[in-house]
Amino acid sequence: MSLPVLPLGGVPEELRPPLMQWWERACALPALVDHYAALPSRLREELPRVAAASEFVESALLQDADALAWLGQNDESALRANADYEQRAASAPTPPEAEQVLREWRRREMLRIAWRDIAGRVSVTDTLRALSDLADACLRAAAAAARRHLEAPFGTARNADSVPVPFIVVAMGKLGGRELNFSSDVDLVFLYAQAGETDGARRIDNAEYFNRLGRDVIRLLDARTADGFVFRVDMRLRPFGDSGALVVSLAALEDYLQEHGRDWERYAWIKARAVVGESAYAAATQDFVRPFVYRRYLDFGVFDSLREMKALIAREVARRDLTQHLKLGAGGIRELEFIVQSMQLVRGGSDRRLQNAALLEVLPLLTGSKLLAKTAVQELHAAYLVLRKAENAVQMIRDEQTHALPDDPLDRARVALNMGVSDWAAALARIDAARRHVARQFAALVFGGADAQHKESEGALGWLAADGVDVGEELAAAGFPKDDIAPLAQLLDTYRHSAPYRRLDEGARRRVHVILGRLIKAAATRPAPAVVVQRVLRVVEAIGARSSYLALLKEQPPALDRLIDVCAISGFLAGQIADFPLLLDELIDPNAFDEPPSRAGFVSELAARTERLPADDPERQVEALRQFQKVAVFCVAFADLTGRLPLMKVSDRLTDIAELIVERCMDLAWDQMTQMYGVPYCSGGERIPRAVRVAVAGYGKLGGLELGYGSDLDLVFLHDSSGENQQTRGDRPIDNGVFFLRLGQRIVHLLTMHSAAGRLYEVDMRLRPNGKGGFLMTGIDAFERYQQEDAWTWEHQALLRARGRGRCAPVPPFRRSAQAHPAYRRASRYAARRRGGDAVAHAPRAVARRRGSIRHQAGRGWLGRHRISGAILGVGVGGRPAAVADVFGQYSPARRIGGGRRGRCGRGSMVDSSQHRLSHGTASSVAGGRRAGGRRGTLCRDARSSKGHLA
Repeated sequence: MSLPVLPLGGVPEELRPPLMQWWERACALPALVDHYAALPSRLREELPRVAAASEFVESALLQDADALAWLGQNDESALRANADYEQRAASAPTPPEAEQVLREWRRREMLRIAWRDIAGRVSVTDTLRALSDLADACLRAAAAAARRHLEAPFGTARNADSVPVPFIVVAMGKLGGRELNFSSDVDLVFLYAQAGETDGARRIDNAEYFNRLGRDVIRLLDARTADGFVFRVDMRLRPFGDSGALVVSLAALEDYLQEHGRDWERYAWIKARAVVGESAYAAATQDFVRPFVYRRYLDFGVFDSLREMKALIAREVARRDLTQHLKLGAGGIRELEFIVQSMQLVRGGSDRRLQNAALLEVLPLLTGSKLLAKTAVQELHAAYLVLRKAENAVQMIRDEQTHALPDDPLDRARVALNMGVSDWAAALARIDAARRHVARQFAALVFGGADAQHKESEGALGWLAADGVDVGEELAAAGFPKDDIAPLAQLLDTYRHSAPYRRLDEGARRRVHVILGRLIKAAATRPAPAVVVQRVLRVVEAIGARSSYLALLKEQPPALDRLIDVCAISGFLAGQIADFPLLLDELIDPNAFDEPPSRAGFVSELAARTERLPADDPERQVEALRQFQKVAVFCVAFADLTGRLPLMKVSDRLTDIAELIVERCMDLAWDQMTQMYGVPYCSGGERIPRAVRVAVAGYGKLGGLELGYGSDLDLVFLHDSSGENQQTRGDRPIDNGVFFLRLGQRIVHLLTMHSAAGRLYEVDMRLRPNGKGGFLMTGIDAFERYQQEDAWTWEHQALLRARGRGRCAPVPPFRRSAQAHPAYRRASRYAARRRGGDAVAHAPRAVARRRGSIRHQAGRGWLGRHRISGAILGVGVGGRPAAVADVFGQYSPARRIGGGRRGRCGRGSMVDSSQHRLSHGTASSVAGGRRAGGRRGTLCRDARSSKGHLA
């Protein structure tokens, strides 16, 4: 009988002879020939290429001819088949039967994965995920089978309350990140939730029971039988390694990590992911695993430990001659993993997006985290895919756990075929290029570049800690300018005898010596070196207790250089950094100050800081807002002091920051209140109930886009609830009035509460109708009546400066309805038309009566400095807070009276042109009128100055 003809067009010449030898053996198996004939045409065409590239595929088909038929049925997706195998293995009556099912399953699914990978029908990431999914399912099945086999003699493990105790299997390493390679072992840690004992015929304590269970799981997966093995199991990452217990309780793991956890274990536990017992492990992750791995502050100290680990690996590579090792060699997979994991350790505590076990999901985020350039991330991403493809290609040849590039010509041809290139030279060129990219990025990150490795201690002030040293002489010997030696020597001498310096441990002191050495060298070239050093020393003293910040400045020389630049520019900025060291983070990015701050940039920054925070943790949310505020204001101040941002734009940007924070606090408050009480609705008569809309009006400098660095926020809350029925819709419905009161209180609380990073803003609510005696949140109709019937003259004046439209992108339904609301139109027009002139004439005298004089009011006119404007932060229909919306905008009283442009001094505003003073009414006072400020005094209180502007 003639052999079926194999299409060899895609197979290199050197691989055709061994392929045909295998095909002759295959055709001796009638079942395999029959299954081949029944295959879809695409699989028949792919078979020669796949078999030529993988001896594993060839041997698997010879061992299990029916696997070819199984592949034909499950080529595109094996979900149903894998689920069936998992159920069969978990319910197998005996361990040998479970072993047989698991090994058959593994062989067939690995055949399918290798086939699709070599044929080029799936991406590298698809292959890694498929291998990880198989390992997960096999672990679940093995754990279920082992537990089933222990039930008869021992029963179920229970805690003191007789509740079943779960078994937890934590995947580490590549399996933890769902990035398992083809012939990888699986790194596991076995845990159990609580102490107790079993309830079977033979009672044993839980520790012994779960140790038996763990050994049985390993045997089911790792033992070699006639059918092979499933996965090699490595348990060395468990607490205390090989000398520790095979299975430990969660409490024992917590104690271990707190008392004995080492730096390299932080890298390992980044990848930790529960495969079995996920719900039981979730609480442990939150309570003590993540706090162990991720510090809440920037943790640049990880680079010291990373250098130590790299040195150990380098010695091992040299000892075993592993220079061509895809994993451990220079520029290999391990170095690339170190790059990403070190960035996670540095920033993961402050940026929860980085708390992810999947490398390819974290890598793109590093661009936005100011640690890697976009081009570097792109290079690393491409290099990772090349190296992992090559790794799988090498391992798919014989299903061997190897990472060494082959020397055999046939194996090299197989690797090239799998990688989709013409020959070995092309494959090696692609691999070497990837390794060069990784090695360069690793050296730059961990060692500060090729030239920096041997310069770390150059110029370090090691003599600073020596007794009896003459600081002036040391500075002179270092070539410091003679005229500046005396004041600088006094500064350094004072610092080295100060308590902050004496409290430093040896490691922190070495870092300070390196930092000061670079500082002295840089300060020598500046006009006032002693002043620069004094300002930087203030920062060093402030961060001395936090070794991570010292590590940042030592590990990132460009960041230290920018700190010196900032301190040379401004003592104010230096003080900001000393008071809030997290601002050092902004100095890492070399492009951080290239572009002037913008509202769009603030929006992106705020989203990055808050998008992964838990919604049910307002304290964390507010702390993130405070950090955002500090960073944003620092950027504005830097641009201001360097002259890159004009004064008017400074006020704009500070107002943008406040608006975004108020908007976010409205989001948080609305979410919290509606979760408790439901969304407020209202209706009257036969009308269909509608959702209530809420807004907050910004007066004063917030409304006038004129916030200063220390301004508070003048806010008035409004709502449009009306009708006979006003109640929330939820599990705990309450009257809308109560809801509005609590909502307003919550917003104010979020804005004013103290967090670890301080307070957001001072909030003043006294401009609301009836001042302190009025409702915290006022209905729009009531607001209109108050303005027409009860408001004081200066309160009408407060409405004059309406902000123009188009400043933001509000929720369209709210913007249209709010701007069209009759109350807003009538109240603002009434104030402008009926009492605008009275306000102009009456307000200065009111201030004079309260203060005695108005000499403190700079500028050409009181109203030119007293910017009280109305800007609305809205909540759209259905309850979601909208972006900032100028609901007074299209009926701007400022335009009606003075035609001014945003009410800015020097921009044609009403009060800066005396010709407008009589535009709508005389300047005479109102005889017998109410005294402005006499009832609440708000007008005079707002006459505070900030950067030459009065509130």
